[in-house]
Amino acid sequence: MTQEALTQERTWQGTAVSSGVAHAVVHVLREDFDEPDADPITADEVEAELARWHIAMDATHREIEELKEMVSTEERSAEADIFDTHLLILEDVSIRKHVEKTVREKLICVDAIYYRLMCKHMDALRGLADSYLRERFLDIKDITHRVMRHLRGELLQHPMFDDPVIIVAHDLTPSDTVQLDRSKVLGFAIETGSGNSHAAIIARSLGLPAVVRLHGITDELHSGDPVLLDGDEGALILNPTPATLSKYRSREQQAEKREDALHETRHQPSVTLDGMAIQVCANAEFVEEMGDIRDSGAANVGLFRTEFLYLEDPEGTEDWLADNYTRAVKIIAPGQVIFRTLDIGGDKVDEQLASEQEPNPFLGWRGIRVSLGRRDMFKRQLRALLRAAAQGPIGIMFPMVSDVGEVRAAKELLDECANELSAEGYPPPQQVEIGAMIEIPSAALTADLIATEVDFFSLGTNDLVQYTLAVDRLNERVADLYSPTHPAVLRLIALTVEAARRAGIRVCICGEMAADVEVLPLLIGLGLDEISVSTGQIARVKHAIRKLNASECRSIIDACRHLGCPKEILGLSRDMAHEMYSDLF
Repeated sequence: MTQEALTQERTWQGTAVSSGVAHAVVHVLREDFDEPDADPITADEVEAELARWHIAMDATHREIEELKEMVSTEERSAEADIFDTHLLILEDVSIRKHVEKTVREKLICVDAIYYRLMCKHMDALRGLADSYLRERFLDIKDITHRVMRHLRGELLQHPMFDDPVIIVAHDLTPSDTVQLDRSKVLGFAIETGSGNSHAAIIARSLGLPAVVRLHGITDELHSGDPVLLDGDEGALILNPTPATLSKYRSREQQAEKREDALHETRHQPSVTLDGMAIQVCANAEFVEEMGDIRDSGAANVGLFRTEFLYLEDPEGTEDWLADNYTRAVKIIAPGQVIFRTLDIGGDKVDEQLASEQEPNPFLGWRGIRVSLGRRDMFKRQLRALLRAAAQGPIGIMFPMVSDVGEVRAAKELLDECANELSAEGYPPPQQVEIGAMIEIPSAALTADLIATEVDFFSLGTNDLVQYTLAVDRLNERVADLYSPTHPAVLRLIALTVEAARRAGIRVCICGEMAADVEVLPLLIGLGLDEISVSTGQIARVKHAIRKLNASECRSIIDACRHLGCPKEILGLSRDMAHEMYSDLF
């Protein structure tokens, strides 16, 4: 290859998950981990083999405690929580019993037994439909690699940087990000992952650009290569020319001015030009986010994912759950916090990730199905939520609802919990609204029946699109078919909104579609009452709402009724968006 070819500008396109632009050399983190061989051992060697494993587990425990101590500050409390989860997984009794039993029975070295078991758990998490929970397989990978390094007697090397770098990796575990010198890291370019990956979450918390799904870059790039990382458009540019750098510098200056202006107007009402008020709420996963949400301009918390608390401690007591939920409610009150009950594949986390993988987890035991199948667990959560409701208004939202019978069964259990708490002398809840997630086509098609049992709907468009179009958006072969503007998806949303109108209840949308200001004209035209997005998107969405005319948005919906191509529909919405709030692009 000629020197000219080596220094030629080249661009990779991925998925933007944290905005911003960075220019630096790359540091490539390469995986060098080989699967252990299943070496046989004798019966006389079993106890020594297990003792070697226990020493490795103890050493890993000490390491994780040290990592937790490193991030035990108010600003990094969410990361400290992650390492609490790591300790719980490491100490899982069922895993320890399984390893000891299998080593004794199979007479195979503990390295192979432990590694294979943990890989089974990683595969189980990868199979989950919820992208946030699916990304948690990296927590298992992190723990597994630590234990395996201790079994092999290997030292963990931490990269040190003299100059600022952009990290390039296949994926990043929590330990990877904690032990990086953050003063020298300007961004992340990752081969795998999603907006819910650990690298994306950390990048957003640090205000650094991040791009995922940059396939093959660890094979193409070498440490020291100069790159420009575009966290707005999802691009990674190798050997950027002076003209490219100049263009990006100008764009970055404009973006800073735009963000400053949005920040100043974040508390202004989100009302369209013709007077239609649309609530913009926040999505949350951690209690620690509540303070930022209050300052973001959000009306309420439209979606509090309760899964992370469950993963932090699957055996958490009712008192512990009630304390966490109450903290969130108190901070947001008099605003409302809508809690989504557990949306997780039940046997994926039962006995703390110790059971078998389902053949098809996307169509399996998850969401409200798990809760109704495990009444004790569900009652513990419902009682904790009702106790928190004594401190402020809440919503309780049931996920993965497929028919009205599931809602009725959940409400019966909720009533049972309320009666128990009253008899036990707990203070009554202030206000509790009941909601259903509409994310399965059967729920959208029977929304008129479900509407008679709830106070609100929340559209989970990520799953609704996948189930309607039979498309796994993480499967590269069919990812191009994943389209939120497909006529079938929009018709299901319209059916849901119409059913809600007739029943006099409100409709919120909380999927990724909600934060896309290019499709916002469609959402307003369809008649959505509320939009729930991540905290960083709130000011942007509110600004866009104030620039639109609801009646004109409805005219777009009318025009779309005769269009069969998702790209044509998106084009109409995009044209209006760019005309009405060009300052956002």
